[in-house]
Amino acid sequence: MTAHTAPVNATIRALRPADVLAAVDLLVLAAGGDKRHRLLDQLAHTEPGDLHHAVVAERSGVIVGAGKLTAEPAFPGTISALVAVAQGDRGQGIGTALAAELAGWAERHLGPQHVLTSAIRDDLDGGRRFAQRYGLVVTRHSVGWRFDLAGHGDDLATRATQTADAAGVRIRLTEMQAEEPVIFECIGRTVQGLPLPGAEGQEVDLAQTRRMFPDHATVLLAELRDAPEATPCGLTVITPQAGSGDWYTVYTGVAVEQRGRGVAVALKAAALKAAHDAGAGAVTTHNDDGNEPILRANRAFGMQPSVGYWSLTRPVG
Repeated sequence: MTAHTAPVNATIRALRPADVLAAVDLLVLAAGGDKRHRLLDQLAHTEPGDLHHAVVAERSGVIVGAGKLTAEPAFPGTISALVAVAQGDRGQGIGTALAAELAGWAERHLGPQHVLTSAIRDDLDGGRRFAQRYGLVVTRHSVGWRFDLAGHGDDLATRATQTADAAGVRIRLTEMQAEEPVIFECIGRTVQGLPLPGAEGQEVDLAQTRRMFPDHATVLLAELRDAPEATPCGLTVITPQAGSGDWYTVYTGVAVEQRGRGVAVALKAAALKAAHDAGAGAVTTHNDDGNEPILRANRAFGMQPSVGYWSLTRPVG
């Protein structure tokens, strides 16, 4: 794409390697579920054949806006769309110019087999309305939660023990790179029925899910105490967030046949304790607003409402 001067007194051009960090700094402020590690992967580590288009708005050598269309290989056919503009530069048409560039590229490169998705913070009502102007429709809402870990060490240890006993599981700590085959086999058995981006009946390419998790992620595996083999029946993945003392729950899942017995609550308790022991200041998470059991558990833990996000989709064509 050839750089050109937009009528908004900014230059809309293709993202360059030197722009990636500045673009991520902007996009992460609007993003829902995509945290910094995921945005960095989407913008800087594309694989051959990935559908990928990223642009920036530049004024006087400063990146004041960014937009991207990136394939999510773990969810075949989905294309993640996001536009963000620096706060002091909003309302000047920069977002519209970025979106127009992305829309033109989508018309040329995407087909009816694709679904556009976007996840936008729920405290940015203007961002949601902006996406809806381009035909994206809200499909669900994820509620944000935050738990301040300070002063809760003993309570967390007690609750972790009690919830694991109640669920009949033992929970062990591991690392993503230490047990990848076990972890992703468990993800394959726990993802069924969870809300996913894309159309109804969205497929999952388990071979590509590895790209969604940072290498340094901490993993907690739940194993049934009365099972003859130590096969995990659930897991949660947590990771520190750059630039803050918070950790984030990237994924939690329980095998369908073991749901309803408290395994997810036990995993949550163990994750809070693990983050506390690692020196985290707080843990944040998102849960679908229709998942009343886990929302009830969050409230029981004393988690406080935080920023959530809207999920939007639109078929292409």
